[in-house]
Amino acid sequence: MAFSGYEHIEIHFGEIWLKGRNRSAFVNRLYQNIKSALKCESYDRLDNSYDRFVLLPNKKSDLASIENRLSKVFGISWFAPVMSCKNNINDMLKHSSKLIKGQDFRVEAHRAYKGTKFNSQDIVKGFIDNQKKIGFNADRESKNVLHINVLKDKSVMYTNKIHGAGGLPLGVSGRAVVLLSGGIDSPVASYYAMKRGLEPIYLHMHAFSDNKTAEKSKMKSILNVLSEYSPDSKVYFVPSHPFTVSILGVKPKYELVLFKRFLYRLAEQVAEKENAEVVATGESLGQVASQTVRNLIASERGSKLLAMRPLIGFDKQEIIDIAKRIGTYGLSIQEYPDVCSLRARNPSTGARSDIIDELYKKHKLDKAIDESLKKASAMKIGKR
Repeated sequence: MAFSGYEHIEIHFGEIWLKGRNRSAFVNRLYQNIKSALKCESYDRLDNSYDRFVLLPNKKSDLASIENRLSKVFGISWFAPVMSCKNNINDMLKHSSKLIKGQDFRVEAHRAYKGTKFNSQDIVKGFIDNQKKIGFNADRESKNVLHINVLKDKSVMYTNKIHGAGGLPLGVSGRAVVLLSGGIDSPVASYYAMKRGLEPIYLHMHAFSDNKTAEKSKMKSILNVLSEYSPDSKVYFVPSHPFTVSILGVKPKYELVLFKRFLYRLAEQVAEKENAEVVATGESLGQVASQTVRNLIASERGSKLLAMRPLIGFDKQEIIDIAKRIGTYGLSIQEYPDVCSLRARNPSTGARSDIIDELYKKHKLDKAIDESLKKASAMKIGKR
C-alpha cells in the first residue's frame, strides 16, 4: 500500500516522558531504535520534535509496512498518520472531509497550545454546526473518531490512532541472557524482558547431535518472530549431551533442578562474553515442579547474574494468550525434542541447596559447561 492521503506520521512516547533528567538518553535511544526498525523502509526523514517524533514519508513509502514495524518498537506509546491544517476552525472543516469521507464520526479535540482564540469545545461545536455541509454525521457513540490536536504553529488531524508496544526503548536497561527453550513460556518472557529495555542474547540448549539441526529447526522461526521486536539479536546454540552424560547416576528427582543450576552457570559464561548482567527466564512460580520457591532458590544459588522472571505471577492461560498475540504460540506447540522435557515421575519440589551444590561438584558440571561452550555456535538472527 503506497503512502497517500496523509502528510506525516506522528510518533508519541509514554513513560519515557516521566524520566526527568535522564529523558534525553531514553529519547535518543528510541530514535535510534526506530531508525533501525525502518532501515528497509522508504521515507524522507525522522525528526525529533520535542515531545514526539515526526516521520516524513515520500512517494515510495509503504504505510502498512511502516505501521507494522513501528508497532513492534518498544518505547512507542502510540502513533498515527496525520494531516495538517491551519489553526482555525474553518480550515479544520475544509481538510476534515478528506478523512471523514461521509461516515458517522465523533470529534475529540485537544488544545496542546493554549494561545488560540478558540478552545476544544469550540472545535467540536464548529463540526456539529457544519456537519451537513461537510458530510459529517455527529454521533457521540460512534466508534469512529476524528482526533484534532492544536499545536503552536498548526493543527493535526487523524482517524487512525495505533497503539504501540509501550515500555522502554530496547537497550536502555542493558543486556540479558535469555534462557530460550522450545516451549511456550520463554519466548513470552523474552518479549517482556525486551519491553523493559533489556537487549536479549538468546541461549538455547538442544538435544540434537549437532548445532546445524537446531539452527534449522522451529527455533529459527521462533527467533525470527522475536527479532521483529529486537532486530540483529544474537543466539547461542548449545548441545545438551555434555550435561546429560555428566549427570548419569543422579537420582531422577534432582535432574530438573540440577539442569536449571547448570543453565544459570552456563548463562554466566555467555554473559561475560556479551557484557550482560541479567539472566531472564520463563519461570512462573509453582507452575511446574522445578519452579517451586525452594527449587528456584536451589537453581539460582551462587549465580553472579541478576535473575529476572517476567512471568513469575502469570498463570498458564495468560501466558498462552500473550504467546498467541505476539505470534510464537503456534510455533512453540510444534513437536520438538526439548532438553527441558527431562521428567521424573516424582520430581523433588523442595530440593535442598546443599544437596544440589554437592551433586554439581560431584558430577563436575563446571567441566561440562566448558565442554558445552566449546561445542556451541553463535549466530545473528533477524529478518531486517
